Amino acid sequence: MPEKYTIKTDLDKKKLLKKLRGSMVEYRPSMNILSTGRFMRAHRTESVYYGRIEGDKVMMFYHKAGKRDGGSTGFFGKITENGDGCTLSGSFRKPTYAYVTVGVYILLTLLCALGAYAGGSNTGALVFLGLGVLGSAVMLWDNSKKMLRSYLESLINS
Repeated sequence: MPEKYTIKTDLDKKKLLKKLRGSMVEYRPSMNILSTGRFMRAHRTESVYYGRIEGDKVMMFYHKAGKRDGGSTGFFGKITENGDGCTLSGSFRKPTYAYVTVGVYILLTLLCALGAYAGGSNTGALVFLGLGVLGSAVMLWDNSKKMLRSYLESLINS
């Protein structure tokens, strides 16, 4: 689930944007599986931070070498200037298509559970419900949130 995050820095907006742009590979994740697959293959041997900056909006993800992690947790934030620097605030969350995929998976397992229950198999219905819960937990869990948080903090504080 989304987790709010805010960090303040003494850097002005222009310097912070320059640091962020210089440290990540420019790429905008999309629903296009082929495009995401090409990007992951191009960077399969290296761990990279990737994303996009549009105006004052920041979208950043972490790709670990050797993994196919196109639906991993990312940082979606906005840079705002204040009197003595700027603030980067936003949230860590999965891309929208990851939530849609989990929703479709839950719907399919519920339909299978209902079909098994209607067919007289209470055990089969429970198995499908268990698969729905377990599969959703596996799809929504990942470890990139702490990587992104520590990277943003080290980048801003350096």
